[in-house]
Amino acid sequence: MGKERAKAFCLLLLLVVGLPVQAATLIDMVGREVELHEPPRRIISLAPSLTEILYALGAGDAVVGVTDYATYPPEVEIKPSVGGGINPNLEVIVALKPDLIFVSADANRWDTITQLEQLQIPVFGIKPVGIEGVFASIDKVGQVLGGKREAEELVAGMRRRMATVSEKVKGLARPKVLYVIWIDPLIVAGGGTVINGLIDVAGGTNVVRIPGFSRYSLEQVLVHEPDVIVLALDGGVPEDREVLRRLPGWREMRAVREGGVRVIDANLINRPGPRIVEAAEFLAGLLHPGVFRGGGP
Repeated sequence: MGKERAKAFCLLLLLVVGLPVQAATLIDMVGREVELHEPPRRIISLAPSLTEILYALGAGDAVVGVTDYATYPPEVEIKPSVGGGINPNLEVIVALKPDLIFVSADANRWDTITQLEQLQIPVFGIKPVGIEGVFASIDKVGQVLGGKREAEELVAGMRRRMATVSEKVKGLARPKVLYVIWIDPLIVAGGGTVINGLIDVAGGTNVVRIPGFSRYSLEQVLVHEPDVIVLALDGGVPEDREVLRRLPGWREMRAVREGGVRVIDANLINRPGPRIVEAAEFLAGLLHPGVFRGGGP
């Protein structure tokens, strides 16, 4: 009787193993249905922020391709590049044989998504809106990877650090802040952006209420009369703040004349990923150097 049961069990096991893997259908952050037969093992990331999320969730080994602008963590330097996020090299992407590609609705073109779908490569879209959107992005990526717990733990740690920053600036005077993405033409961060949320957490008030990232004029800046101008530059160092002193129109502003220009590394704060917590801490140091150390000039 025991042998018969063993045979029956083996037969059942063979039947189960022989069954096709049932695909899981997930909804990405732009409302698309994405079908996955199993957790992805060969991933291409088309945005530096997504690359940082993948590494933070422990999926770095599964990343087989990144964009030219992926610089963090340092391990990404050995990963093959698929070109820029706007116009990635489709031939290189196909050669890397990905089973999933993560794209950013804010950093990549919709045409790219369409082209990748025509190549029958699953594409998962991420679209963070504000700080809560970054948390949701991490949760979504964790869901796709089968790492729900890791994503929840990462987000919980980020929330705790954000709450600590908010608590330290509670009750302090909130300086009026102008956040400059680009100097010429002048592009600034407005309402609804992750950066707007970080300014608020760090104890400042964004003078630009227009949603998103928009072109601005110096005349508009003069109307707002910001107390602090935060200048985002790649690898920015405090000495870079002197650049505005040499520019007509800028050097007449009170914040520039009185030393109210602060510089932050754009790669730290402009990428909606796990390091926005570090960005909030650093930004709080720029706005309130008497309370925080490390961020002020």
